[in-house]
Amino acid sequence: MDHGGKGGRRQFLKSVGAGVPAAVFSNTRSKDTARSGSVVTAEEESGRYIHIATVAAGDDAIPFRKHTLDLGISETVAVADMNKDGRFDIISGENWYEQGPPEIGIGPRFIKHKFRDLPYTFDYQENLSDLAIDVNGDGYPDIVSCSYWTKPLTWWENPGRSGRPWREHLIESGSAVEFVFLVDILNTGRPLQLLPQFGNRDFPLTWYELAERGARDPWVRHAISPRSYGHGIGVGDVNGDGRIDIVTPQGWFEAPPDPRNGQWVFHAEFELGATGFIHVEDVDGDGLPDLITSLAHDYGIFWYEQKKDALGNRVWTKHLIDNSWSQAHALTLADLNGDGQLELITGKRYYAHDHDPGANEPLGVYWYERMIVDGTLKWKRHVLDYSTRTGDGDQDVIVAGKSGLFLFENLASQR
Repeated sequence: MDHGGKGGRRQFLKSVGAGVPAAVFSNTRSKDTARSGSVVTAEEESGRYIHIATVAAGDDAIPFRKHTLDLGISETVAVADMNKDGRFDIISGENWYEQGPPEIGIGPRFIKHKFRDLPYTFDYQENLSDLAIDVNGDGYPDIVSCSYWTKPLTWWENPGRSGRPWREHLIESGSAVEFVFLVDILNTGRPLQLLPQFGNRDFPLTWYELAERGARDPWVRHAISPRSYGHGIGVGDVNGDGRIDIVTPQGWFEAPPDPRNGQWVFHAEFELGATGFIHVEDVDGDGLPDLITSLAHDYGIFWYEQKKDALGNRVWTKHLIDNSWSQAHALTLADLNGDGQLELITGKRYYAHDHDPGANEPLGVYWYERMIVDGTLKWKRHVLDYSTRTGDGDQDVIVAGKSGLFLFENLASQR
């Protein structure tokens, strides 16, 4: 991390689905008060930064510094440059956290801004995913949010520098939404489409793309199946044809050459159970895409190896990664240690349900490193944080949940 105010860049890993991480980028470039849009002096602005408690975290493989940003309840987190100042900020729950210049020896600093009010149901804040995307084309990132309760899928309009309040717009009301992804269904190299995991199995499996600017409804709906397929969803090129397929716990949909108008063919090749996020990745390097996923409300993280039988048909073999802790509700892949290989990052969701197996066991945030031991692929678990209420090119990890909002600053390049 650049502590001297130079043009350092760093990458953030953020939680997109209730308490565990996924990847975006952050920039710790210093900025002046005028460019930030602030109307206060530099001294006054300095006093607005939240006090952040820091402790050492991680292990010998990658050291981290843990920053406690907020101990209020939330379920998810996103990262985006909210005010177009060239530095990436954090969005979580009712607040967004403006990143300021880093402080020598302490790291990044943030100013907390409340921008919306969110309801609560039982012990959940009604906000299970946040995605940053410019919906109306004004250059400012808006926020797509989802919920299992009153407003299943909405987008919040960023007012930019206008001074107006944020406005909420409904996208979909026909089914509860467990979580939602930004995906690249159109194969443009940019993930600009929405893929929700609907809670109602009778609701059509649908993806959403942005309409042309100025359209009355900014979203175009594309239903690929008259029903949905249970807890869990993901995307990736399963058959190696260069197109982005949709993966469900009960099988996968093969993308047609024209994903908007062609027929999506369903392949009922596996039964994964009630999963969290499903990732497509060639785990063993044999050229065939595999699956990595977890049981969202039980014990178990797994990868499913894709092979071909004598007739050339796909067959899937289940391999255990870790079953020593439960409620790995979401997970992501990123190159944490700079070796060119994607690591698996996940953590225990605090009370995904309070009645889940292992719900009251200690929390933890972990990353898993693939390695070959005696000719066999193994996953080595690294503890990033355990049993707590949990610009230099390094990738950081941001975690949000009912226990608070935490930033784990990657210190690998400082060793």
